[in-house]
Amino acid sequence: MKTIGQLFDGIEHSANRVNFDATVDYIGHDSREIPPTAHPLFFAIRGKHRDANLFANGVRIANKNAVIVSEFNHDGGIKVSNFREAMAIVARRFYNFPDEKMSIIAATGTNGKSTIGFLLRHLLGGCGLLGTIEYDLGGQILPAPNTTPIALDFYKLLQKCEQNGCKNVALEVSSHALDQKRAFDLATDVAIFTNLSHEHLDYHGTLENYFSAKKKLFSGENGPSPRVSLVNVDDGYGLKLFEILKADGKQVYGFGFAKNADFCITQVGRSSLEGSTFTLRHKNWSCEFETKLFGDYNLSNAAAGLAAASILGYDFDQLKPKLATYCGTPGRLEAVPLRTGAVAFIDYAHTPQALKMVLSTLLKQPHRRVISVFGCGGERDRAKRAPMAKIATSLSDHTIVTADNVREEPLEQIFDDMRVGVACPSGAVEFIADRYAAIERALELSQNGDIVLIAGRGHENDQKIGDKVVHFCDGEVLKEINGKP
Repeated sequence: MKTIGQLFDGIEHSANRVNFDATVDYIGHDSREIPPTAHPLFFAIRGKHRDANLFANGVRIANKNAVIVSEFNHDGGIKVSNFREAMAIVARRFYNFPDEKMSIIAATGTNGKSTIGFLLRHLLGGCGLLGTIEYDLGGQILPAPNTTPIALDFYKLLQKCEQNGCKNVALEVSSHALDQKRAFDLATDVAIFTNLSHEHLDYHGTLENYFSAKKKLFSGENGPSPRVSLVNVDDGYGLKLFEILKADGKQVYGFGFAKNADFCITQVGRSSLEGSTFTLRHKNWSCEFETKLFGDYNLSNAAAGLAAASILGYDFDQLKPKLATYCGTPGRLEAVPLRTGAVAFIDYAHTPQALKMVLSTLLKQPHRRVISVFGCGGERDRAKRAPMAKIATSLSDHTIVTADNVREEPLEQIFDDMRVGVACPSGAVEFIADRYAAIERALELSQNGDIVLIAGRGHENDQKIGDKVVHFCDGEVLKEINGKP
């Protein structure tokens, strides 16, 4: 256990009736979870829908030892000028710097983070995983409510990984997390930048602001600079980041198809629904790999994973057989053969660039027609709706637009925003409000040799409609409909 003084050493603060020599055995942000006999620090977070400062008096009444940490003055509390930064620093100290006891690989970017995380867990062994799909704490799997949890939970989960024997941890770090300092002060061995395209502009406002948030992981604005950075130099923003880091004297390697990439994909042999072969070159050494992944963007993800593993000391020769047995990431180009002779793919693509990459990849495969099903989320970035509709209707033979987490926004308004982008004859696009019915319609239309893409939700099991959360999994629905006589 540490004292309050040790936890707040060097953090700008003021205090009211706090004994800094007192020890702390619990830190948290949910008043309902504080043990009655604990000596806790309660972080009063002001959220979008709830201000925990309103519960501060109740916390003190329930636990006379509680110390309130806030942006405001509280009786028996600590006021900090940078609340989220202080919360991360205190959490890291309280959980005994778990990031220093394991190799940390952190990936950020619009697309590809989950694939890289799952791939690294497969390649490295003894590897924890915190990301969009799940939290793997070293054999203990938990659901992932957020890609990157808030700092109090983030460092607690990292400590669990360390206690469970993980030697490495693969992290997905979102732009929201970097902006909100959820992983602040993190000691990172390898930081990976995948790409950046139109997403989260309802939060960040502009692509430049979005890029600035991502850049914090690499520049030292998030805490210590990574020991090594890996950047996709095929991406425009990636190349910009690479040049910035290089000019600042950071240790950075580029990966991708670009001829001057440090980890360069020099040759793609076979690329089909069954998988791919490709050659990866680093310095004067190259190796041919086989993988069940296909599509250029997936080969780029594979190159990032292999490069990160090699930086950690793993040899390409020992990674080669492991890559060959990697079966893919849940909800990422996940194939389901259909009774009609068509093949359906479930994919998380929910941004314009991701949808374009997936459809472009599928179009390169032998096919009769491509039928796509997708929607756009409610109460989120409206500016991406028309571009996504344009991409889907331009690259599909038949498009079915449907619901996807409408939340409390009228679905017809979402559809109207998407109709602006439709780029095909009216008979080649349908708007079907019910997602189950939309998937059913796609299977009804499909014939032998067709490819059906069900995009936008991937691994997700719940859908937000109005103020309710209902169970809905594209994979389960697809298999149910496909199994009907």
